[in-house]
Amino acid sequence: FCMWILTYELNRSAAIRADFAKDTLAVSALVDLVSVAPREKVVRVALSCLCNLATCVADENEPSTGNTASPTGAPITGKTFLSEMIACGLMKAIDHLRDRQFTDPDLVEDVTILHKLLHDNYKELSRWEVYKNEVESGHLQWGSCHTEAFFKENARMMEGTDGDFYLVKVLITLLSNSRDEEVAAIACYDIGEFVRHYPNGRAIAKRLGAKELVMALIEHENPELQRHALQCVSKIMVHNWEHVK
Repeated sequence: FCMWILTYELNRSAAIRADFAKDTLAVSALVDLVSVAPREKVVRVALSCLCNLATCVADENEPSTGNTASPTGAPITGKTFLSEMIACGLMKAIDHLRDRQFTDPDLVEDVTILHKLLHDNYKELSRWEVYKNEVESGHLQWGSCHTEAFFKENARMMEGTDGDFYLVKVLITLLSNSRDEEVAAIACYDIGEFVRHYPNGRAIAKRLGAKELVMALIEHENPELQRHALQCVSKIMVHNWEHVK
């Protein structure tokens, strides 16, 4: 309820928009509520918050520096939050909600608005931007960004703008920090594909500590996670992976 009240101040305050954008935590929590909350009232409030975030704007004269700007230096607007929502899997949740029968007309309207905004924004994003946003959100889901073809095309992008392999580090962090076993399995797959398709990827993955964390998952009780962990370790250790496969 408190978050819902604050979203009505988004257009007036760059600081409030910045707080909502911080670490994608607010958007992630709201998407989780929309996805799993059993009560229509809870879904309604969460959707209203997301709709307000998706449609917020910045004043033309507003400074775009410091803590009130996005990482690119641009003002934080609805497009910023839409990218976060896509990364957190809201498109799938909204598609499911469209199939449900709701009695609240405001809820139905919010679902319709968000569906259009999300799909329009998704069309404007490159596949790399979609992947980057997804990894940074920590909400990994199997899809076209987690394939051999994607990493063949984008492995060098994993260097990052500063050459610090930031996204590889995030994937490694997800191996130990994520409570979602599917997220850990996807992280194993992505690290393995990075290793295969990036020059000297094996050495980089080892230096960043990936090998030890992945090896610890080989004994995991989840067979799917176990399988992806084993394949990832094999890719890190074996040079001619294609022959092994």
